[in-house]
Parts: sequence; structure tokens; C-alpha cells
Amino acid sequence: MSVDLSDITPAPAPDSPAFHARAAAAESRGAARLAAQVDDFFRADADRLDDRTRAAAAATLRANLLALFDDLVQRVVDQVPGLDRSGDQIAEAVQRRLHASGLLRQPVLMEALFARVRQDILGDTLRANRAPDASASVLARLIAERESATADAARAYVTADGRRHPGSPADLPPPCRETLLWSLAAALRDHWAAGSSAQPLVDRALADAVKASIADHDDADRLESIATRLAGLMGGEEGLLAAQLVGALEEGHVALFIALVSAALVLDQSIVRALVLDPADERLWLALRALELDRATIARIGFLLSEADPRRDLEVLAERVTTAAALPPHKAAEGLALLALPAPFRAAIGALDRATAR
Repeated sequence: MSVDLSDITPAPAPDSPAFHARAAAAESRGAARLAAQVDDFFRADADRLDDRTRAAAAATLRANLLALFDDLVQRVVDQVPGLDRSGDQIAEAVQRRLHASGLLRQPVLMEALFARVRQDILGDTLRANRAPDASASVLARLIAERESATADAARAYVTADGRRHPGSPADLPPPCRETLLWSLAAALRDHWAAGSSAQPLVDRALADAVKASIADHDDADRLESIATRLAGLMGGEEGLLAAQLVGALEEGHVALFIALVSAALVLDQSIVRALVLDPADERLWLALRALELDRATIARIGFLLSEADPRRDLEVLAERVTTAAALPPHKAAEGLALLALPAPFRAAIGALDRATAR
């Protein structure tokens, strides 16, 4: 069998500048790879991404980048005829450029991505753990009301939740979506027009396209936004919060569970989501006790989360639930007081505390 070598770039001569440049680049890559491997070797297991989260985060990030890429390209080529829009090839090149540049390594973006993925995985696992003959409760009851704002919101929640799975695009918070759009615009600029006479025209078209995409985006269709509306409508049902919370978790509706706790405690959803997803954070049990839930309800919620998240220890859970349930609700609420403060204020307090401890 013959092999066509016509497209293979010949190796540079050993005494050429190109050879030395490639050797230096290989050495640098090797050093960077070793540093990453050493860092990973000494990292605690609790600080590592598990394989399922890693794969889902990669698929979700890629899906978001591709969806936003298609949106931007369509908007720009409508303004600047003649631009190369050869789809997959440009998309792959742009994604490689973004990964290599470090633009995607922004903590706020990655935190939101990991939270979105972990929340979806938790919901999927809770649904998988549900008994096959278990009857639907919370959303089915609300939808059965037929003609009401609550029923409409419940139906919208079911639709939005059905679109959510690891690897599906969209549903990132607007600031993260905007970060990805501007990063994609910079990479497309680099691909299309960097240094050419068309650069000012392409720059303006890209900036206009990003602004138009941001303006056209409706955050009201995002699952978390719908969950907030639904939780607000459900909040008027006196004495039903405990059953609503347990039912939401049993059915795998993690976004609704988070929204109900957030609304009841007047806390930001991102804060409550962090409490729910972090197996080491004891404040979730304080939050549930602050809602005046009894020990049996708190234990049921804890058991559901432990069954769905192998990182949780049932013995530790029992101890923490017992401790939290013994507290008066107002004392549990005092333990959450800092969480109600504005984020910049909490960050400044934390920085001062760390400085004092040193």
C-alpha cells in the first residue's frame, strides 16, 4: 500500500533557526505538561473534577460555543459579504484559539459552568433513583390546576427542564453568555481580518453582532428564571413548603428546590445552589432549619442528596441533621446572616478575615 507524503511538511534542517524554534517550543510544552501533572498528582481527591462532571462540562461548553458561534457568524456575514464562513473548519479553529489563549479560564464563567453541569447531573441521578411506581406530586398537581398562572409556570418549567441535559447549549447566566460572545468575537476577528485593510469593517460588524445578540437574548426562558417565577407563585401556599421541597427533590427538580429555598430565605439563588451542590458545606442544614423544617423533613432531604451524590457521607449527614434540628429556627437563621449581605461586602469581609488570620 502506498502512502501519499505530498502534504506532510518537511522537517527543518537540524542547524536551521526553525529547528531550534520548534525544539524550544517542544521543551516549553513539556515543562508546562509536567507542571500540570505534578499539580494534579498532589491535588486532593475532593478538589478534582470527577470524570462525569469533566465530560459534561466539556460537552456543555462546546455546545454553547458552537451555538453562539453560529449566531455571530450569521449576523456578521449579513453585514460584510465575502467573508469566509466555511462552518465547521472555522468553528474548530476558533475553539482551539480560545482554549489556547486562556480566555475561557475565567473563574466566574467556569464556576457557572460547573454548577450548571453538577445541578443537571444531580437532577438526573435523583430521577434515576426514584421508584418506578412512584407517583408525580409537585408539578403534576400544579399543572392539574389547568387555568392559572401557577399552572402555566409549572408547564414552562417542565418544558425548560426537558431541554436541559449535559451537553445542551444555552442556559448559562447572561454575564457568562456575554463573556463567551466577546471572546468568540475576538477569535473571529483574529481569523478573519487581523492586520488586513478590512479590519475596521470586520471589527465594527463583530461589535454590532455581539450587541445585537445580547439585546435579542431573553433570559426569561432560562430554567432558573422560570423556577424563580414558579417558586414565587407557590410561596403563597401556607404550610406546604416542606412537602414542596421534598417533592421537588424526589422528582429531580433541583432548580425548583433551589428557587423555593432562595425565595423563602430571601437569598441569591447562586448562594443556595452552592450550598446544595457542596457536600462539605454545613450551612444547607442551617438553611433548612431556618425554614422551620422538622428533623424528619431535613433528614429526608439529606438522604435524597446523599443517595444521589456519592461524595456525601451518611454518618456525617446524620450528625449534622441532628445538630441543625436541635437549633431554634432563629438561631439557624443567625448562622446564615452573612449570606444575605451583598457579594462585594462578603468578599471584603472574607479578605479582612484572611488577612487577620495570617
